[in-house]
Amino acid sequence: MAAHPLLDPTTRVALAAYLHDIGKFAERAGVFADDPRLEVNLQLYSPYHAAGKWFSHRHAAHTALAIDLLERHLPDMLLADSYPFVGRQKRGDAALSEVEPTDSLVNAAAAHHRPTTFLQWIIATADRVASGFEREEFDQYNASRDETETGKNHYQARLLTLFEQIRPEAQGGAPGARALQWRYPLEPLTPEAIFPKLAKDCEPSADGVAREQYARVWRWFTQAIETIPRSHRAQLALWFDHFDSLWLAAAHAIPSATAFNVRPEVSLYDHSRTTAALAAALWRWHEAHQQTDERAAQRLRDRSDFDEPKLLLVQGDFFGIQDFIFAAGGQTRRQIAKLLRGRSLQVSLFTEVAALHVLEALGLPSTSMVINAAGKFLIVAPNTADTREALNRIRVELNRWFEQQAYGLAGIGLAWEPAACRDLLRKAQSPDEPTPFTRMLERLHASLEREKYRRFDLAQQGAQVFSDADYSHGPCGWNGRLPADRTDTLPGGVEIASCALSRDQIAIGEAIVKGYDRLLVLADGMQDALQASADVRLLETELFGYRLAFTRAQDVTGQFGNLVGQGALRRCWDYSLPAADDKGGTQPLFGGYARRFVSGYVPRVGPDEQWPAGKYRFDGGGRGDGDDRRDDDAFPKPGELRTLDMLACEDLALDADGQWKGVVALAALKGDIDDLGEIFRVGLAQPSFAKWASLSRQVNAYFAIYLPWMLAREFPHVYTVFAGGDDFFLLGPWQTIQRLVQRMRETFTQYVAHNPGIHFSVGIVNIKPGAPIQTLAESAEEALAQSKRRDGKDAITCFGETVGNRDWPLLQDMAAKLDELRAELGLPTAYVYGLLSFVDMAEAQDKGDVKAAIWRARLAYRTRRLLQREVKDEAARRAWQNTLMQQIAEDGIARLRGAYRIPLFTHLYRHREH
Repeated sequence: MAAHPLLDPTTRVALAAYLHDIGKFAERAGVFADDPRLEVNLQLYSPYHAAGKWFSHRHAAHTALAIDLLERHLPDMLLADSYPFVGRQKRGDAALSEVEPTDSLVNAAAAHHRPTTFLQWIIATADRVASGFEREEFDQYNASRDETETGKNHYQARLLTLFEQIRPEAQGGAPGARALQWRYPLEPLTPEAIFPKLAKDCEPSADGVAREQYARVWRWFTQAIETIPRSHRAQLALWFDHFDSLWLAAAHAIPSATAFNVRPEVSLYDHSRTTAALAAALWRWHEAHQQTDERAAQRLRDRSDFDEPKLLLVQGDFFGIQDFIFAAGGQTRRQIAKLLRGRSLQVSLFTEVAALHVLEALGLPSTSMVINAAGKFLIVAPNTADTREALNRIRVELNRWFEQQAYGLAGIGLAWEPAACRDLLRKAQSPDEPTPFTRMLERLHASLEREKYRRFDLAQQGAQVFSDADYSHGPCGWNGRLPADRTDTLPGGVEIASCALSRDQIAIGEAIVKGYDRLLVLADGMQDALQASADVRLLETELFGYRLAFTRAQDVTGQFGNLVGQGALRRCWDYSLPAADDKGGTQPLFGGYARRFVSGYVPRVGPDEQWPAGKYRFDGGGRGDGDDRRDDDAFPKPGELRTLDMLACEDLALDADGQWKGVVALAALKGDIDDLGEIFRVGLAQPSFAKWASLSRQVNAYFAIYLPWMLAREFPHVYTVFAGGDDFFLLGPWQTIQRLVQRMRETFTQYVAHNPGIHFSVGIVNIKPGAPIQTLAESAEEALAQSKRRDGKDAITCFGETVGNRDWPLLQDMAAKLDELRAELGLPTAYVYGLLSFVDMAEAQDKGDVKAAIWRARLAYRTRRLLQREVKDEAARRAWQNTLMQQIAEDGIARLRGAYRIPLFTHLYRHREH
């Protein structure tokens, strides 16, 4: 696949736009406070106000100096070919020019508050549209001093969290800025730093302290940029992808706008990325229409062409995720743990590589993709005939690939919608109508919905999609719906037929376990450029014109420099989890390569793992004989995945007699954020493109960044099937999953700044190991659907009962009290089982069955009979009678009704004999 001829020029435009506000970072860090060049740059780039004799937006002057400082780390764009910008060496000249040309990349980036040329106006327009500014708004902003709506200046202000501000009108709307309590700490991206803190704990009141915090992050940034491989500068788009992840790590908590009394609520990272996406698309539209002269600049200046649909918003959506991940075959349980993890990551890779295919076909850099989470992406492209033609071709290619490789079990739909700059503005013409940006979001949603209902264009194809399926080897043993293409003999003499897609899924699962934490995306046909090594694993299946390889040692391959030199390496992604030794979640998430947060935590066997006798039974897989296996092959080796059968045994506990107690059961936990679409639609006051992208990224970060880190440290026996976007599917020991739900709610509540309007619902199902994996998925989906039917949602369904999340701690306490009663009183299992019938009677009473009202009397009688056998002292019996009737009858059954089944079943599961 040859590179698009305009990819590098477009990437240069995007990079200029991306760096346009880097001066904000540098100024607040005091990097150039004593630089003699600063005064000259102020006169060149910053608006001057004669009335007060002062320069506003001084950061623009710092942007030029910052780019000069970073130049040695950047690809050569200033001396070599720099089209559409003019380089320092003029065409035809032998010597370097002493004067920076007007249309240089540096000037285009720095002049966004005083633009004069067409290229400068492209960057300036993208900057203003990303923020959703009307013209009058920006004129006021451009003339204002650096002070925020919170009363803090540009040094002291810390980034607000959008989560605290999301309040539908029914809840009184968003609070005023000075009433907002939460801020993000000014630190590089870490699992801990994505959580907001109270303003008093992270917002300095003195400039000196505030600037030193910026200086620390700047020092980290300038050191971290040196870890990007030098050899990757030879491919601008590849290097820019790495730099984007570095900028995310450095600028995710830096407020972008701090003037015109605005709210500092959008990060410098999100503003940079959306500005870059818009600038690239705008420039390409003008280039295609040959409108790059002074007249074009004038139209941008006066916004006379703001109704022209220059942009094309391209959406991708992976459909059939659950059916794809949980597909079953005759041999599925043999390597189910690797299969699930491999399929889940494969879904993420499908989406990433499909998006890359779109970007490269359109000649756009990675920053043109402003949304990418949970199988969905959104790309900002130029609305040209070439773009639409390419998208139609790619749609056919994607459909054909999924027809041939997945036989329609899954696919990626593409939809696109034209947009004008005016569609991205954040203010409505009147209070009674939606904003232009809100209307555009509604069009995007409708467009993607239409695409979902026209999957594969079956009507146009005559519904003859799979007529050439070859089942000569039989069905795939891992996915019984797909035809196998070969038969292999596994260790132990077992023969299995398989298809390439399933073999890749197992290979991906094995690569994760063995520490292959980087993914190479190679142009198809260039895979022979890979050096043969045990540290590289090439996947079989060609993917949309690319080949994928996993690697775990950059030193072995010379940081992949040979692949870059041959033009083989299109992307290199680091998808590793936070470092194992990062106990506090404080290590920055950047290691020199573009980061993709797609690898959920999975439990592995530790180096010195001990296997207690009698604890692990393997009824659901392997030999299937139910024996406790103690031979050398019984358990996975150190570093390998724990099997699902093992996870089902992890919550067993030893009783006083040294016997293992509890039920062997695996729990599935499926959940997602309630009413997320409504949150995006009405929750944000004056929504803008950058704000929308920021909220999407932050929603994803809890599940994709923090949750895996928390699981590894607090819930090491929980297995991630998928977690990202706004939803998650986890597997683990049944009791551990119950504790995890409560911990997730606690941390998610902190993450969304204690906003009561943002919450998630879950479904929990408990199954015996060995149950069909598709049955597990369907049961979890049904449980989640039951939670979603609860008014207001924020619900948990467990043991078939649906309760509010806020009631969950109470139910866990109830189960603990039953445990205490068993320990103190010897509460028999039969007595506890009998309580279930009293719950039934209480519910029948609520439905009008007058005979059921006798449940209290019957419970009191049964309790009295129990105590007569167990307690000899009469006074003690009366005391216990009162205790049991209060805790069980009143606090339990009478108060909770059906919800009391949850602590009852929890107690019974804990104490069942193993």
